[in-house]
Amino acid sequence: MSKPPKHIKSTMTRRYLVQFDSANLPRIDTDFLIIGAGSAGLSAATEVSQHGDVLLITKTSAEQHNLPCTQWEIASTPDRKVAVDGHIQRTLKAGGELCNEIAVDVMVKEGVKHVPELMQSVTNHWEEKSNFPTHFSNPEQVQLIEQAFVVDFMTEGDRCYGVVVLLDDTLHCIFAKATILASGGLGHIYQCTSNGADSTGDGFAAAWRASCDMIDMEFVQFYPTTLFLVDAPHLPISGKVREAGGILINSRGERFMRRYHEMEELAPGEIVSRAILNEMELTGTPCVYLDITHLSADFIRSRFTSIYQFCYQYGIDITTDVIPIRSGAHFMIGGVCTTLNTETTLRGLYACGEVACTGVHGASQLGNNPLLECIVFGARAGSAAAEYTRSIQSDSYANVRICSDDDLTPSQTIPPDIDISAAKETLQKMMWQHVGLVRSGEQLERMLDEFRSLRRNRYSQCLEGLEFQNMCDVASITTEAALMRTESRGTHYREDFPEQDDVEWRKHIVLQRDLPARIVASHTQ
Repeated sequence: MSKPPKHIKSTMTRRYLVQFDSANLPRIDTDFLIIGAGSAGLSAATEVSQHGDVLLITKTSAEQHNLPCTQWEIASTPDRKVAVDGHIQRTLKAGGELCNEIAVDVMVKEGVKHVPELMQSVTNHWEEKSNFPTHFSNPEQVQLIEQAFVVDFMTEGDRCYGVVVLLDDTLHCIFAKATILASGGLGHIYQCTSNGADSTGDGFAAAWRASCDMIDMEFVQFYPTTLFLVDAPHLPISGKVREAGGILINSRGERFMRRYHEMEELAPGEIVSRAILNEMELTGTPCVYLDITHLSADFIRSRFTSIYQFCYQYGIDITTDVIPIRSGAHFMIGGVCTTLNTETTLRGLYACGEVACTGVHGASQLGNNPLLECIVFGARAGSAAAEYTRSIQSDSYANVRICSDDDLTPSQTIPPDIDISAAKETLQKMMWQHVGLVRSGEQLERMLDEFRSLRRNRYSQCLEGLEFQNMCDVASITTEAALMRTESRGTHYREDFPEQDDVEWRKHIVLQRDLPARIVASHTQ
């Protein structure tokens, strides 16, 4: 039996990271604002562009976002009834009894009906808009602004009016009738991750500061096998490589998975990840190896063409060389709490994709479900946002003025010679070591104090400083949720509470800025 859950009250946090008055900043107006140009953002843009002007903004460049390149397997299965029922059950089983069954049903059934046409629509839309104008001369229905860093949501009461954004080193205000958050993940708050360097949790942090409900933040999925090479992206090496006969060996050449699970390399991902971590610690090495050299070279090159070509660029021929791998933070299960129609707790703000938590994943996501979720709920976000704008007066935001709090003062400032890059590396290391694959109450409590102390500082208001503040916020709430859940379930493993506790913890943790945490029952009950 676990201890009664702690109702932790967050320390006071700043509402806005910067002082601003929208009346004194450059202003951009649009019907719909979409933050993020990944699968979810493009799906939302495809839907909502039928209903008004759309502004799509992205932190980096649009080319850095991965466009879906393959259709989900269920969409092409001949016997769809069998495929639907089976996939729903597999999803619920993987989710550790925390999935929202209604949301899973919606995702799978709407996916079967619409994913092929939605993906084609998104692809066509992307190809047509591949040369988006980055300024506002000759505006089209959908505009793109790249290198736009969202600082905070502008809110008044319970309504979102858009965002404060850093563009060309200058603050701007973007006012929108409806805003869709599709900003992606937060893997880069960890030392080891399959995510790109831009995945620092900015959308999570901004939503948190705007007092959105955040749910299931303790559940971070770690991909068991990501490429570990100096100066190479940490590409996830597909589980299909292990399914085809790939074996895991440590630095001594020993096959080790049989010591951890009867299914060996095909054990659940969380078990494989922890086994890899343990072998690295036992051997004192930074990685282990995935070996498929015993398979036919022709088979490897034809079956795993992309992996073969990618590794070959970095001097590894996977037909003859073992692949250095380690586990890495891959996918945030939790996020901004939404309804089935992607509504957040702020009117006019919708969330979809990895930054959102619709409840479809529970405590651990299955296979290609994140991509399916992006496509289905991205389209739902577009529909819901369009419906919302029809319900409000068209000029209800035209003359709105939003200001940061008048009493916002830099009560603590960081020394001017602080090395933000070094501070980021320290935070990432702490998250990896103490809020990663294996957690304990003692270390989580210590980390929570550290992150809260960090986020009380005011850092430079350049992009790097603002980004670090977001990392501190997200690290803090992830740690807070992990400390509260005194059991092990799905992607969350506590060495001091190694068993799953369905009596006390078949429930969700909801966090909101500066309020006590809430425990709510699972939708599966």
